[in-house]
Amino acid sequence: MTRFRKSWWIYLLLILVAILNLNKFKTDSFSSFIVIFGFCYPLFITVYLYFWSLSNNSLNKPIHMSFDNSVLIIESEGTESKIPISNIQKVINYKQFWLLYISKGQFINVNKDIFFKTEDYKNFTSLINATN
Repeated sequence: MTRFRKSWWIYLLLILVAILNLNKFKTDSFSSFIVIFGFCYPLFITVYLYFWSLSNNSLNKPIHMSFDNSVLIIESEGTESKIPISNIQKVINYKQFWLLYISKGQFINVNKDIFFKTEDYKNFTSLINATN
């Protein structure tokens, strides 16, 4: 969804260029390519992102997370992962969750409503703000 919010104008531009080249569709091979690409690429990206989001939603299983001043401990289905706070490279703060980036393509999504105590919420906020 974020990809569409950031680049909707590109897909709109592709469709507009395809519409403008419809009158030359079968007469010029380049125009035919532009028309086919302009209509198919946004459709392909939409279908791809839809199925990608479905597959990732099936991977999201309930987890339990705890933390101290140096380590995030994530438990899921009998496995435990310990991630040092120093490994967090970037923190992006959204309204309902944080994205804690461990590497360029790997992040942890932490919902803001998982904390039972406001003290835990404040401690976690100050911990991740110190790494940022």
